[in-house]
Amino acid sequence: SADEHFGGSMETNVVLRSDGHIMWDSPAITKSSCKVDVSYFPFDGQQCRLTFGSWTYNGNQIDLRNQLDTGDLTDFVENVEWEVLGMPATRNVITYGCCSEPYPDVTYTLLLRRRASFYIFNLLLPCIMVSFLAPLGFYLPADSGEKVSLGVTVLLALTVFQLLVAESMPPSESVPLIGKYYIATMTMITASTALTIFIMNVHHCGPGARPVPPWARRLILRHMAAGESPGEGQVGTEVRGCPWDHCLCHHDALLRNVGYIAGCFRRHRANQRRTGEWKKVAKVMDRFFMWVFFLMVFLMSVLVLGNAA
Repeated sequence: SADEHFGGSMETNVVLRSDGHIMWDSPAITKSSCKVDVSYFPFDGQQCRLTFGSWTYNGNQIDLRNQLDTGDLTDFVENVEWEVLGMPATRNVITYGCCSEPYPDVTYTLLLRRRASFYIFNLLLPCIMVSFLAPLGFYLPADSGEKVSLGVTVLLALTVFQLLVAESMPPSESVPLIGKYYIATMTMITASTALTIFIMNVHHCGPGARPVPPWARRLILRHMAAGESPGEGQVGTEVRGCPWDHCLCHHDALLRNVGYIAGCFRRHRANQRRTGEWKKVAKVMDRFFMWVFFLMVFLMSVLVLGNAA
């Protein structure tokens, strides 16, 4: 027994039959240990072996045999966390190197399957719902100031759930399936937050920014945006001739002032057009990464449920 306080058996009567058979029913609570594999937690199943044999007598003195092929589960009390699938029994005869006598034993294999409904509704479904909030950070307007805070909040929520998972499992070298899902989701949210910071930097490019490169205009504004929207048209001015003595535009000082104002207006319009192009690049990247991360969350959820099945 794996019990630290293993005591003697209770004093019970022995039934002696006339043909020499002796029956001794000794009630006891026996505690055993079992190697637990949590690779598919919370959809895991365990196999625990209980071996009964004699340390003192060999097979020539005591021959152990099982009457049934399975253990008797008539008096089994249902457990809220584990479901017993069966308890097959096998008889083994082992010959050790020290002795020539056989040593028989009877091994009962307890087949257990974890009831996963509690973990699905308390750990897995909240994680999936929180994970679908991460791509929505790309849908928030850049001027709202909440894009990065949403990603950080989702990351902190998943960290709390990860700690709950770690407390629910025994220490093991293998990483459980739900733990892999949490780590993959946290990695994805970290990447989405980093991309959000980069996109916000692109969105808030000031008037002194460089023009959008041709490759970015062709790749992002044309292909990723599914067609380039028509640009801002240039304001055309129709120059008509006017009589010399009825127009003041022929004076040199007035022409220089008007040219300066027109140059400032053109530079202002060019800066606005350049800033608008960068904002459009940031918006297209937001929508593109939002659908990419939605697809990643969906595929990861399907893979987790598929491996669990």
